[in-house]
Amino acid sequence: MLSKHSADPGFGQFVKILQWVCWKTDTYFAKVDKDGTSQTCPNCGAHTGKKELEVRVHHCSECGYTTTRDVAAAQEVRNRGITAVGQTVVENVCGLRATGSIGHNALVGGGRNRKLPS
Repeated sequence: MLSKHSADPGFGQFVKILQWVCWKTDTYFAKVDKDGTSQTCPNCGAHTGKKELEVRVHHCSECGYTTTRDVAAAQEVRNRGITAVGQTVVENVCGLRATGSIGHNALVGGGRNRKLPS
């Protein structure tokens, strides 16, 4: 129980430090809305409905995109961040190619190899 209480202030402090570093380096920083990320398809933007916590797979009935629930939520958070900036990304920091565009066809990672392309 104590670990949960100590983790929350630690992450909050991390975000404050990150915000300060971005300010010092003149880098854009913004928080995105985390609500509903597991209910939105990161591939097409369709609302897939509320899921019970034991449902660990994301499957979109609109476009057929299937992945784990956590990966889909992370991709949706990334899509919201990119939309907030108003730019497109060709490659992310892990070296994974990103495909798609912002908007109805939301940005989704195209590969799972973490090695940088040579």
